[in-house]
Formats: sequence, C-alpha cells, structure tokens
Amino acid sequence: MDKQKIENKFIYFISLLSMVTILILIAYFFFLRNVEVDIMDNAQYAYVGENGNASVVVSAKQGELNQRMQDFLNSVEYEVSPNSNLSNGDTIHVSATYDEALANQYHYQPKSVETDIVVEGLANRYHSLQDIPKALIKEGRSAALDYVKENQESIYKLDGKEEKTPGLEKMKIVYSAYLKSNQKNNSDRFTYIISMNYSSEILYYMVCIPNINDSNEIDVHNIYGEKAYLTQDELNNKDFSGYVDRVYSSKYQIEENK
Repeated sequence: MDKQKIENKFIYFISLLSMVTILILIAYFFFLRNVEVDIMDNAQYAYVGENGNASVVVSAKQGELNQRMQDFLNSVEYEVSPNSNLSNGDTIHVSATYDEALANQYHYQPKSVETDIVVEGLANRYHSLQDIPKALIKEGRSAALDYVKENQESIYKLDGKEEKTPGLEKMKIVYSAYLKSNQKNNSDRFTYIISMNYSSEILYYMVCIPNINDSNEIDVHNIYGEKAYLTQDELNNKDFSGYVDRVYSSKYQIEENK
C-alpha cells in the first residue's frame, strides 16, 4: 500500500513538473523570447509618376500577420532619399524608425533598418499618338463613354437645373485627342468631347483621362470631366478642335485622333 502511494506521488510530481516546464516554455517562446523582425523585408514600395519624374511611398506590408506584429509594423516610418524626379536605374536610400517602447513590450528585435533600392518598373511616356497601341486608344474611348453614362444626371445639372433629368437618348464622341504635356511634372492624357442628346437639348461635355503611358492601363480612378464651354462661333461651326486648342495649347501639344 505504501509502495502504491509512493508511486502515485511520483507520478503526480512528474506530471506537475511536466506541466510547469511546458508553461515556462510557452511563456518563453510567446512572451519572453526576443524575436527578430526584418524591417526592410516587411516594406512595400508604391511608385507615383513616370520614368524621370517619379517619387515613391514606402509603407509596411499588410497581410496575414498576427495582431502584435501588425501593430508593431504599423508604427514603422520610412524615409527615402532622394525621392523626386526618379528614373529607372536610380539608387535610393531607405531608412526606418520604429516605436522602441512597442518593440520592447512585444520583445521584438528589429534588424535591417536601412537599405539601398534600385528603382525599376517605371512607365515611360509615349513620344506621339502614333506610338500608342490601338487597343489602349479604344479602351480610352470606352472608358470616357462609361464615365459620362455613369454621371449623366449630375452632368445635366451642372448649370443649376433643378428639374428632373430627362432621358439621355444618345451620346457620341465628337472629338478625341492625345495631349502631350510640355511640363515634366504633368502627365499626358486623352481628351474627348462628347455630345449628350437629351430629349430637350444637346450638351457638350469634355472628359480627360490622365497618366497615359506605356503601362498601357487606363487610369479609371482619376478620370475627370467638365462642361465644354464653347463660344457661339465654336458651337455654330462645331469647332471642337478650336475649343480644345484654346483651352490646352499653352500647356500641351495636341494631336487630334480622327
């Protein structure tokens, strides 16, 4: 009987020791052990602009990370030098600062807080309209018409009209051009004048699609438009090219796409 009691106590103490050991290991690996965090490996780069006139925004990656790690990475701030007029092949220096108190709290040991990056993948401007793929030109026309269709009610009310918007019976691109900027910091664009035939009147609306380059993507998020304020002579003569020349020729080289 005494032997059985001794065996039971032995088993009990062994089990207790095992549980304590496991708890200590869990506490060490999850709460006490310093974990290395590669700051630059967790950085993402978003370039703005085109080859020769770009800048970059560096931020922490967002993804399937535990909450503690994401909180810490969100505290990281990146600085880039140089960060203007960037071209493909340029080398930029990226440095980072982080919340040291948060790093200590989570037992993180940051490393790689600075690095050099070679700029690549920036889009190039087209030299002229004839260099632009026909598929991109077609896509631009479709995007302009879609923009007008989606905004037809607000377009009709640009002049302060309060009555119910009449039905849009027909819309048509009556003028299309490629505008190549004379300024380095201003993007090239497609410009369209669209006639909008309502049941009561015809309106002319101008749509611009910026950032036309050899990325061959239509920047649908930055399409914008405005009413085409043609003079009476321009209206009478359907002189849409004269209107666009009057508005844009001081800043752009205009190539009409007939």
